Amino acid sequence: MIPALQPFLQHLDGHHRIESVHYFPAMQRIEPRIESGLALLDRDHDDIHVHFGALIETGRGFHQAMKSGALAAGVRLSRLAEALDQVRPELAQHRADEEDIVIPLITLHGDPLAR
Repeated sequence: MIPALQPFLQHLDGHHRIESVHYFPAMQRIEPRIESGLALLDRDHDDIHVHFGALIETGRGFHQAMKSGALAAGVRLSRLAEALDQVRPELAQHRADEEDIVIPLITLHGDPLAR
């Protein structure tokens, strides 16, 4: 899991940047009434990214403890689980909000960048 954590977070960061810089502004031009929903999604990106540092740090600590056979691996795993538990509700709510705001717009109008 640990070797996959950093690429996952990098992919998520890139995904959020593309949405914030390209998709959300295009969607707002198509449907100005969803401006507050898009602003919410954009703020979610910032809130979610606050957790990235803790996830990377605790993931590396666990990985190093496992490689060295340290007895602290269990403690490190607990810290990683706590860091994941802290971000999980925000990620789940963000995904649900995107499904409520973005998916209907794309269903009605297609890819906003194809205009």
